[in-house]
Amino acid sequence: MSSKETDARAAAIAQIIDGRRVEDNRPLEVCVKGSILGFPASIEAINANWPFGVTYNLDTKIVIDPSKQQGNVPLKMTITPRSVKGIASIFARLFLFEAKGMPVGDKRFESRYIISYNNVRLAERFGRYPGVFENIVKLEQFCKFSELHILSDAGISLNQPRAFNSLDLDICRETFRIMGELGQVLFDAF
Repeated sequence: MSSKETDARAAAIAQIIDGRRVEDNRPLEVCVKGSILGFPASIEAINANWPFGVTYNLDTKIVIDPSKQQGNVPLKMTITPRSVKGIASIFARLFLFEAKGMPVGDKRFESRYIISYNNVRLAERFGRYPGVFENIVKLEQFCKFSELHILSDAGISLNQPRAFNSLDLDICRETFRIMGELGQVLFDAF
């Protein structure tokens, strides 16, 4: 795609997130910043073409709350879709093709995703929160993410292996909407 087409796609995404394209981000060819449900949001790409993917970001800690306890360890959780599902996953783990992941107290989560985290109590709480599993499944179905990072003290970051120039704008819109719902959970409950 030409630079004009990349610029047009960036302008369309800027409308989706009520934002604008940022031109002075040196390592990034594309950076569009805006907001979703009142949270700062962005989509970034090192290069707009294949083989580089895009990263969606949603910042949920826009105000520092001094009343929150400073000694608590914030949740850092990474969710990766399993490449092998069902009965074949047993063999994939046996032959070390795929990691087992850490438990979150929900078999639906554990059978569908490889999960790692730093705080078991917060990870289990997040995994059981109403609507979280369903929204993560929707994200996987819509955008086919490769990694989803949940940081309770910062926000959400999602890596999608699709190049910026081949993004479907409807999928981009829905991805941001679902991330906004997950961000609302982080903001309200964590």
